[in-house]
Amino acid sequence: MAMYEKLVKAFIMEIKEDKLLELENNFYEEVRDYVKTLQGEEKERALYFYRELRKLRLYKAFYGDRDNLVEEEVKILESIEKIHEEEKKEEPKDIYTLNNIELVRVLLNFPSFTDGKRIYNLEKNDILSIDEKIAKILEKHSIVKRFKVEP
Repeated sequence: MAMYEKLVKAFIMEIKEDKLLELENNFYEEVRDYVKTLQGEEKERALYFYRELRKLRLYKAFYGDRDNLVEEEVKILESIEKIHEEEKKEEPKDIYTLNNIELVRVLLNFPSFTDGKRIYNLEKNDILSIDEKIAKILEKHSIVKRFKVEP
């Protein structure tokens, strides 16, 4: 069976099955070698099936069992999980701002406006953290009420 038919068949069978199909351990390497020999539209089609097959198999591995993974897929999953574990360990960073921020409750629906950096959509009873200067102006016109926060 030619490599292209083997690739397409693997992709179609993988879609049909809930569990991961068994692939030869060097399957992806063979496909990459095959793709290097192609040009134009043929190459694009083969690359499409290659990428989609890998995505599908990795998706199944994330949300299902991991039987029948090839070594290359195991390495990819281990790398992703390592990154995910490192992200969990990171402490939240303090928010740094040059402006003083006020916590406000919106008293009435108000048309959208901008401060040049952000668009504000104010709906009654929303709770927002906004720049102190904007909060003072909106409070002066009875659009918001600032929270009294004591340290």
